[in-house]
Amino acid sequence: MQEAGHKTMKRLLTALLALALLGVQAALAVELPDLNEYTDSELAELSAALDAELAERGEDAGGASEEAEASEAADVKPLKEGSAGAAVKELQLRLIELDYLSGSADGAYGALTRAAVERFQREAGLEVSGMADAETQQALFAEEAPAAKQPMELDFTAISRDPDKYEGKEYCFSGSVLQVIEEEEGDAVEVELRVATSGNYDDVVYVTYRRRKGESRILEEDRVTVEGIYSGLYTYETLIGGTITLPRFNATSLTLS
Repeated sequence: MQEAGHKTMKRLLTALLALALLGVQAALAVELPDLNEYTDSELAELSAALDAELAERGEDAGGASEEAEASEAADVKPLKEGSAGAAVKELQLRLIELDYLSGSADGAYGALTRAAVERFQREAGLEVSGMADAETQQALFAEEAPAAKQPMELDFTAISRDPDKYEGKEYCFSGSVLQVIEEEEGDAVEVELRVATSGNYDDVVYVTYRRRKGESRILEEDRVTVEGIYSGLYTYETLIGGTITLPRFNATSLTLS
């Protein structure tokens, strides 16, 4: 049977299920013989008859499936940093499949998994929390889930000349760490970096990221690779009273090069 016929059949079976749950199937004026004997057009006519019967009764053919989806969503357990097990591993495998996460699935929800979830949430238009709640998991495992877009290569001159044009876009770049500032916040550490992307003290950018306690620190003179969202210009005052303005990036991934 053609694809259209399969879709009609699925719609028909959904309608039949709804009727069965309502206890009104016996009241239908339509006799239902072997459906395999029907052509696509006949199936469409039969489906229309079922829809008409449901409409007359004030019911929705998709109601049963929607209720089932809502019940399924209620059973989904949120996953977040610190979570571990088979559900986390399945989540990681899907993130890897869609290019949001690299490496292997170890079943431990750490900083890299959180960053991958945040990246997916941004791409899917969801609230960016880093926690894989029911809505995020449903969107992630859906057939139409968006694959990750490859970050753009940093063009320091272009972004410095026309900063508003590139705000919100994701970039990937490497550079040498010139300065590190850390501040503890709960069970994590807020880290600020000045990174020279084109040699010593050349094309410097300001990078922020959140490091979990226990994870390796980034030190001055380390070489790092950053994937992050450009969030506009950042201006700060120097110790001698001057001001410096740098492009600012919120890192979604930061690794030693």
